[in-house]
Parts: sequence; C-alpha cells; structure tokens
Amino acid sequence: MRTLLFLSAETFQNHAWQRDGSVLVHEFSNDADGREQFASLLEARRNPVWLLVDIIEEDFHLESVPHLIGPSRRALLQRKFEQYYRNTPFRQATLLKRQSEGRRDDDYLFSALTNPQRISPWLDILHAHQIPLAGIYSVPNISASLLKGIESEHVLLLTWEKRAGLRQTYFHKKRLHFSRLIPINDGGTLVDAIATETPRTQQYLKSLSLPPAGEVLDVYILCQEGDRTQLQARLQDERDLNYHYLDLNELARRNKCKHDFVDSDSTPLLLDQLAHKTPSAHYGNAQHTHYYLLWQLRRIIYILAAAIALGGLLWSALAYWKGEQYLREARPVQQQTEQVRAQTQGIQRQFSNTSVPAADMKAAVLLARALNQYSPVPQKILFELSAVMDDFPRISVSKLAWQASAADAPPSPYPAQVITFDGVVSGFGASHRRALAYLDRFQQALIQHGYAVSATTLPLDVTSKGSISQASGEATQGQFTLKIIWRQPS
Repeated sequence: MRTLLFLSAETFQNHAWQRDGSVLVHEFSNDADGREQFASLLEARRNPVWLLVDIIEEDFHLESVPHLIGPSRRALLQRKFEQYYRNTPFRQATLLKRQSEGRRDDDYLFSALTNPQRISPWLDILHAHQIPLAGIYSVPNISASLLKGIESEHVLLLTWEKRAGLRQTYFHKKRLHFSRLIPINDGGTLVDAIATETPRTQQYLKSLSLPPAGEVLDVYILCQEGDRTQLQARLQDERDLNYHYLDLNELARRNKCKHDFVDSDSTPLLLDQLAHKTPSAHYGNAQHTHYYLLWQLRRIIYILAAAIALGGLLWSALAYWKGEQYLREARPVQQQTEQVRAQTQGIQRQFSNTSVPAADMKAAVLLARALNQYSPVPQKILFELSAVMDDFPRISVSKLAWQASAADAPPSPYPAQVITFDGVVSGFGASHRRALAYLDRFQQALIQHGYAVSATTLPLDVTSKGSISQASGEATQGQFTLKIIWRQPS
C-alpha cells in the first residue's frame, strides 16, 4: 500500500492506495483540529509517505551561472539559495541546459516553497510519529510526465485542482521554467479563469522572451468533456497562441489511472503520476527524509538477511544431499569391513590354545631375528657391488662366488661373506699404467661402499716379486681376481 499526502491552500488530504487499486481518502482541515485528527490517523501507520504540495507560495527564478563542478558548484548553488530563498529550507536547483556559445554557462531554474509555515506543522507531526517521508513534491515538478507525446517546444500546461485553483505551468522542451497558481473564487468558473488569466500569463512570458519572438505558445488544457465544449466556444486561437485540449479520462487510461473523472479536477491524475512516476528531485532535505533513509536501510538489511538465510538453507540442503550420497557410497565398504571382521574372528577362534609363556615366545622371536643375520639374502650382499660396477663399464665379471667365513667376521658378531670376484679390464694391452689405475679406482669405490677389498691376482704384478714373463698370457687379457669381504652391520 502506498500513501500520498496532498497539501493545498485550504485542506490537507491523505490518499491511501489499496492492493485492489482503489484509493481511500481522508481529508483534514488546515487548522489545529485537522492536524490532531491527522496525528491520530498516524498512530497505527509506519509506511513511507510522499507529500504533494499545490500552493501559491512557490517561486521560480531563471539564472545563468558559470559552469562549475564538485564542491565549487555546490558552494555556488548554496550562495544562490541564500540570495533568493534565505528564509525557507524547501528549495531546489534544476539544471536546464548548458549554453553552446560564449563561456558556455549553465542555465539553472531555482525554485522554492517560500512559506514554510504552511508545510512545517504537518511535517512536525510526521517527524513526531517517525513516519518515513520520501520527499516533498509540487505539482509543477510532476507535471512534465503529462507531456509525453507532445512535440511542441513551448507548452503552457493548464490544470485545475478543486482545492487549490488553476495551475499554469510553462515548459520549454519539456523542461519546467515557470509556474503560477491562480485561486478561483466561489463566484468564478474554470472557463472564466482560463479565458482571463491565459493572456496575462502570455504577456508575462513575453516579458521574459518566453517563447522568443516569432514562436508559437501552445496551451494544453486538461479538462473533462463537458468543460471542453465550453472552452472551445470561448477560446479562439491567435497568431502566436494556440489552444489544445487533453481529455482527462483518455489521459488517465493512457497512464493506467483507474479514476473516473466527472469534472476537470486533475488532482487524482497528478497523485497517480506521483505514485507511479516519482521524480528524483524534490524540496525535502536530509532532515526531512531522515526516517525514510532509515526505512530503506532497514529494508536492505532485511533483504540481505533473507538472502543469507536462503543461501544457508541451500547450502544445508546441498550438504545434506552430499552426506546422503556419501552414506550410500560407504555402505558397501561397511559391509566388506563387517565381512573381514567376521572372517578374522572366525580365524582367531580356530587358533589352538597354547601354554607357552610370553617370555619364551619373546626369546624365540629374538633368536629368529638373530638367525636371519647369519644367512643374508644375495640381494643384500651384492647390491652395492652392482652399483659400483655401473660406474665402471670397463670392468666385466668372469666368475662370481661367495661363502660365509667366521674368520673374516670381526668386528661384526655375525659371519662375513667372502666374495671371489674374477674379472677382466678391457683394453689392458693398450696402456698398462692407465688400466691398473682404473682397476685401483674400482677397488677404492668398493671400499667406500662398505666392502673390504684385497687383490688376489692382478693383470700385471709390479712388485719386486713379479716376473717379466707375466706380461704375456693373462696380462695381455687384463684378467684379475679380487677378494671382497661383506660384513653384516652391527
């Protein structure tokens, strides 16, 4: 439900839009009794409200100012407000256009509601009840939306509000430039007021060069069919003044307003425009709209909380779904586990009971471990030897044998493995010295890998006991025999 307030010269109205599109109207007199009734109405309400004002005390001033931006622009506008409208907080500045020649100044429309005492008592009631006020709008502010489809550059829009009077608003290229409200006395009629006041307004606009000389002022009158007949009989087009008529019921259907107009009072249409096409600019300041900003923040917090709750719910649903999927996948594994456990228990039940003490079983295990040290596997004995041979490709094996030897065991407590290595150094006949040095490096590499090495036979005996005759036969072939001892680590 949307609530709009309408303040005119005589009354103050509360228009509440219902969900079915109907409008509930409460009217209050512009006095202490009416304000007390309005305060009672607000006791049970906390929804935002929009205030539409249609009073005589609305002033407009056109001025060109230097083109500025940022803080300089705000300071300039503030000085203009202090210059024109010092005594009212209800003021605004609207940028109309930027000039295309010269300094390219900005054309601004300064406007204000110059009698704040007419509005402030109602605002005080709203503030006391902490009612969110979205903005303070005037009829000229929201009338521009009624010009949709009108191509004329210079338009004088005439609307009649039963509680206020005849409103004449001038637009240049659908931008507001000027507006005036003319009260209609009890003895006067709408037709008489339009016929009398329109030429006066035209003369005033001419004094402002609006529209420029040679341009035609198009007057658009919002009226009901009955008043249109009288107006057409009374008003005549002139060379620089043309009259046009906008049927209120047709305009209402076009703007999806459900009100049925029986006279030319355009107030329901204007309120409907404010409800559905609210402009951004208005006369309210931050103090007036304080509770509306709080209301917006509260709504944002509620929306965020709902989004977080929804996200948490979706995440929980996803986690539950994944958990169910994991349970389904785990059931076969659990069944296999139960089967293995049952088989294990069956095997354990088949074990025969023994009366062997635990100490004896421990001693047997330790003894078995010790016995394993007496007969190591060949891989353990020859692993390091194979690694060294990979680094010496000129060494090839002719015969390899090993046997256990207790005499060579010390310092290890376990028998040593004595390896008899018969091999050949390739290329020995080409250079005896380099071949013997190569074989010596091979022996040193074995020693570094934990073996004890001694040469039983070399290709060439270079000691004092050697014979030159050894240079033939085995020597030319580079044959040698090494005794390699591998000891069990302590």
